[in-house]
Amino acid sequence: MKIYAMLHGQTKYDADGRLHGKSDPHLSDKGKGQVQEIVETVKSKGIDMILSAPHKCTMETSWIIAEYLDLDESKIVKGMRIYEREFGDYEGALISEIDVNLFTSWSANTPTPNGETIRETAARVIPYINNMVKLLFKGKTVLIIANRHVLKVLFWYFTGLPEAGKETVAETEHCVIYEFDTENIPPEMMDSQSVLSRINPSGKPGKRNKDRILTQPEIDDIVEEIEKPRNRRSVASNK
Repeated sequence: MKIYAMLHGQTKYDADGRLHGKSDPHLSDKGKGQVQEIVETVKSKGIDMILSAPHKCTMETSWIIAEYLDLDESKIVKGMRIYEREFGDYEGALISEIDVNLFTSWSANTPTPNGETIRETAARVIPYINNMVKLLFKGKTVLIIANRHVLKVLFWYFTGLPEAGKETVAETEHCVIYEFDTENIPPEMMDSQSVLSRINPSGKPGKRNKDRILTQPEIDDIVEEIEKPRNRRSVASNK
């Protein structure tokens, strides 16, 4: 099992230096070019399947790569639980006008106004990735295509949740491939209940973060989703 991850190609929001989550922009022309430039590198990795966040920019990135690799649409899984962090009132805001370090800090655990904290994002993403690793990634080489804050959480999953003042630096650039060592996943990260207790020691769910542990029916749905044939779609049809 090998797992790679990358940030989608550039969007107009990225070019303008703005936060985007629910805004869900398409790839820009430059972003499509960035994906085209990375496909040869991706080809050398021997990718068997792609797990994509459900956004336009991540799915468009996935379709471009899958077409180049001649991967069937059934090999692209839309991960509905790994959507980008919800930024609330900061959606579309200029990053230069926000104290980004404050609301991306694990220790501060500060929410964006009417949005998620970074820990709430982790509580949503990690149990899902945990189940994917245990159930569907076995024996496969996987490429995960996601947004910045979800990639930050992925770094935590593969290295362990940070201690106070000791966060993993997770600088991410568009279409740069990161390789994760699955053999070194901290044991506690393989247990969703343990992860959630670390994320929220009080045991009280946040207002946007109720029970995020996947039930068996939900896991069955994930398995069914990856095995379900999909109609081929092109990026052009989604402009």
